[in-house]
Amino acid sequence: MINWIDEEILVLAKAYPTPSTKYGETVCTAGVTRSGLWIRLYPITFRDLPFDKRYEKFQWIKARITPAKEKLSRPESYKVDLDSIRLLEKIPSGKGWNERNKYIQPILNKSLEEILDMQEKKNISLGMFKPEKVIELRIGAVVSGWDRKQKARLGQENMFGKTKTLLEKIPYSFHYKFTCNSVNCKTHDLTIVDWDINQTYRHFKEIYKTEKLIKEKIKDKWFNYFFNRRESYFVVGTDSNFGKFMILTVISPKIKDPQLSLFS
Repeated sequence: MINWIDEEILVLAKAYPTPSTKYGETVCTAGVTRSGLWIRLYPITFRDLPFDKRYEKFQWIKARITPAKEKLSRPESYKVDLDSIRLLEKIPSGKGWNERNKYIQPILNKSLEEILDMQEKKNISLGMFKPEKVIELRIGAVVSGWDRKQKARLGQENMFGKTKTLLEKIPYSFHYKFTCNSVNCKTHDLTIVDWDINQTYRHFKEIYKTEKLIKEKIKDKWFNYFFNRRESYFVVGTDSNFGKFMILTVISPKIKDPQLSLFS
């Protein structure tokens, strides 16, 4: 018998869907509870959900959850009763940042080094911090298209008995190279698995004519805009196989002002 508990979660990050042997197509979601605890919801077959259960970033949801059984036993990981998901209020941008900050401020870390140290000592697998300097957004080419086994997994029927539109494989991988505000930092290069950056590619592909221009426009937003014009933070989490940290999303609360801190 599964011991379900009811929990309200503020969604902070949603990864781009990936093929899964067991679940077909899955999405990893990270957020924070009303009591200020990190939580990971996985696996979620997001594109199979009815539209009235498809949550957005900075939206509260309520759901029945239970601790997940994983190979790495990440303490923040929970499975979800998908039928129980209920959408609650969204916290808007603009004036809503004061409300968002109530939940962001308590979970901020000083650096990725601090998060890695906490991973070693406490087995944590989620965190959030402000990079000292983002050096580069690197866009690398990957093998185009899904292989035969991946197509078979992604082509599974959804819960309503209908075959889904095949998930688009993005022909690029995205990475941030950055430094942290830590004497122990030796520069990091992390993969970005954010739903948003992949959707940015799909959106720009419809607007711009060449791959070169598409990549330039992605860099303009995800590098120049987020880190030269705004105060931005990384939400990071580990994969389920090796415990390696990846960037789950970028949170960009305000226009950059060296005279003001985020929470002033």
